[in-house]
Amino acid sequence: MSPEQLINNDQEYIEGLLYHRPGVIENIYQRFASKEKRFILQKSGHVKDAAHIFEEALMDIYYFARRHPLKVSDFEPFLQLLCKRIWEQELEKRGQRIPGLEAEELSTMSRDDIQDVEDVLKEGEKRRLIYHYYLALSDECKELLRWSLTDGCLQEDIAAETNIPVTELASRRTDCFRSLFRDIDTKLKANSLSEKDLLETDRFLSGQLSEADRKAFSDRLQGDALLSQQVKRFDAVRQLLAQKICNDTGRDELQHLLFTHRNAWYTLKDNSVIPIRNYVILTALIAAAMAILLYVSPWRKNIYRQFASTEMQIPDIDSLRLPEEAIVQFNHGHFGEATLLLNDALKTNPGNLYARYYRGVALIDQNQQESARQDLLTVFNNSSELKYEAAFYIALSYLKEGRKQQCLEWLLKIPSGAPNYLKVQKLIEELKN
Repeated sequence: MSPEQLINNDQEYIEGLLYHRPGVIENIYQRFASKEKRFILQKSGHVKDAAHIFEEALMDIYYFARRHPLKVSDFEPFLQLLCKRIWEQELEKRGQRIPGLEAEELSTMSRDDIQDVEDVLKEGEKRRLIYHYYLALSDECKELLRWSLTDGCLQEDIAAETNIPVTELASRRTDCFRSLFRDIDTKLKANSLSEKDLLETDRFLSGQLSEADRKAFSDRLQGDALLSQQVKRFDAVRQLLAQKICNDTGRDELQHLLFTHRNAWYTLKDNSVIPIRNYVILTALIAAAMAILLYVSPWRKNIYRQFASTEMQIPDIDSLRLPEEAIVQFNHGHFGEATLLLNDALKTNPGNLYARYYRGVALIDQNQQESARQDLLTVFNNSSELKYEAAFYIALSYLKEGRKQQCLEWLLKIPSGAPNYLKVQKLIEELKN
């Protein structure tokens, strides 16, 4: 059955993303991934860029459809135009401007679909900007905001999770939001809330004002258009950030599906020419070798490769910045070269936990498991942002050695609220089979 026959109308693509339906996701990749990849490669990108942009577009649609009704009459040009717009934004961030990004899709799309693309893109760029500055906050602030923005989380629960007294939560959270908005407002040249209004707005939106104070603040909003606009903006930032950092099993399931398809559709291939006779012989030898490997170790190699794939994504923050060449080498799978560059980066800034994390990942692939675990354990103990990713790769380091029990022990250290929890559960299921 062809991919087209699986979809009765294009709205099923939106619903498939919303409800993370594997058949629909497979259909999306079969029909649209190759064309998007060709476009990115033709416009100054590489395979990793293409995979990233395609996933960003699909996640932007998912996030947008969670908050707004989204009706699409023709999904293919909608998705292609969104990918092109996101890539255009990415090129501008890199200081590049490449002609030829005008989208032929515009001529075939309805006015409503074109407007929806721009709305999805605008919200997606805001979310990326907010998350970018969130990553620059202290670990304490990141943890506090994550729990504070979680629906249904009581103040007592937040205090228990963050080790901050209940009486200090409001002021500490306001300090964190102030730091976040200072960077965002500077970037966007926007007006900031005063310290008092920021505190009251946070308590108002969090439902922590008394009835009398809530009524008084609502009355202020009715009579102050600027304050009302700032409060709406504050609320939008909270919601967009929550989509990225709070527990969402639907999001995690969708991201896992995209992750598995990335390996199938966006792998780097060697384009060198092999004579056909040698190719047949080589293929037979590889098949025989793989059969031996699978017989000797039926789960270790396959599962490791399935779950080990990652790419270097570093926030554009001075204290975390890494050499561009290190990112290129890592994302092309040249882990030896990447390790040398990361060594230099860590000599300059030993506290750069992102550099240490990616060096640990690179060392695993080079079978330097003890050194890898030293790096990853340092990250696990010192970074709330990368803590559970580090735990996952420590588990993979044991998996690669065939030490299944130690692998499981580290996987079980990763709690249900962690962003990679769904991937962890998938790996545990594989190990039990």
